[in-house]
Amino acid sequence: MTGPGHGPGRETDASGAPDVAPPVVIQRRTASQRALLPRVEETVRDLLLAAESGEDGRRALLEARLGPLREALFLSPFWREKLLSAGLSPRDLRSLDDLRHFPFLTREELAAAGEEILALGEGDEESPEARGLVRVVSSGTTGAPLGTWRDGFEAVKKVAALRFWLARLGVTLPPRPRSVLLCTLPGRIEYSVRLPLLFDGALHRVSALKEGAMAKLRRARPDVLFSDPAGLHWLAGQDSPPVPRLLLTSAQYFSPAQRRALASAVPAPVVNYYSTAETGPIAWECPSALGRFHVLVPEVLVESVSGELVVTRLTRGVVPLLRYRPGDRGEVEAEPCPCGFRGPSITGFAGRRACRFTRGDGETVDAWRLEPVFKHLPLSAFRLTQDSPSAFLLEVARREGAEDTPLAGVVAEALRRLGFPDPEVRVAPFPAGEEPVKPEPFRAAGAARTGPSSPGTNGTT
Repeated sequence: MTGPGHGPGRETDASGAPDVAPPVVIQRRTASQRALLPRVEETVRDLLLAAESGEDGRRALLEARLGPLREALFLSPFWREKLLSAGLSPRDLRSLDDLRHFPFLTREELAAAGEEILALGEGDEESPEARGLVRVVSSGTTGAPLGTWRDGFEAVKKVAALRFWLARLGVTLPPRPRSVLLCTLPGRIEYSVRLPLLFDGALHRVSALKEGAMAKLRRARPDVLFSDPAGLHWLAGQDSPPVPRLLLTSAQYFSPAQRRALASAVPAPVVNYYSTAETGPIAWECPSALGRFHVLVPEVLVESVSGELVVTRLTRGVVPLLRYRPGDRGEVEAEPCPCGFRGPSITGFAGRRACRFTRGDGETVDAWRLEPVFKHLPLSAFRLTQDSPSAFLLEVARREGAEDTPLAGVVAEALRRLGFPDPEVRVAPFPAGEEPVKPEPFRAAGAARTGPSSPGTNGTT
């Protein structure tokens, strides 16, 4: 995905959209993206069909995906060994009813598997990078940061989900639509790229923290806008903000009160979706039955085992995920939704919790904006608690063999960037026996502490 450089007097980029940020090359060029278009369109058709089909129709769609999954399990050294040790073979996965006999995959196993989990086949000596695979790392806020691989389709699968949501909600985009990633995280770059998979459109990444952010948004005139709840809160507080045709958010808690405040300033439909770095999009919150998340069948199959969500990814790809445990809790219901969606839905979702830290001037700050800081620290778990406007306790579990890092200074500097002038950060190990499996990484004292649970472990920005 390329674009020409900026010259004097230039007013539009190569996609026809106004100059918003420097054009860059990201992951795949336009021609490579276009090669994936038939698969994107096939995915959208399957998602729409599953949403409207009865149980027998959905089951047929799901079981049609088992063949490619079995093949991927055969090609993956990790899965061959894991299934053999359980007395199983990929051939034993003949129907959905067989799934319950297969072992779970934990985050720790996935992290330790490395390249062995890839379904590349015997004798293939090319590196994953040489095969066009991209390695992504989760945030680390729900345990040790987890690296996983994506092929070309996995890297753009969110576009297929977006096209499904547009169709499902009856939202029509103009030719060559403009999309914006509104970023509220410090230090992130701005860019502009072509997005041929979304009706030959363009994508701009704009930082809400940089000067002239609203002017850039107005120039972009977005038809679709992605952000986290902090970005949508910022957008709602601006004078006469642009109104896209669709808003999307993930990664953090998005409350009914936030929805109402946003709708009064930016009257556009909102898709709040549940996603992880490892699996990609899993489900999306019903706009007319808040708290009910519709599963993206047949791309994924979601079980609830003793109240814990278990995800099997049925997307054809090189990273087979069978009965994966992302660490979130909820129940799966098969009853059709009043909105007309006939597939399974997640209810009682328990994922991340919202948390806001309070500054000395009384203003509150979304604590999850600190998430990128911890992504690159050598920690297997952490918990940052605000005890007063200037005092913070950072409890940590360091990775085995990791180099010592001045954690207090790194976190204090990040807090200063969020408007805490003189933060004091005290670092301590987790009390013996208290290190959580999936920690609640940000906490605030008293009433400012947390809101209800929220979905997702992979931000949009």
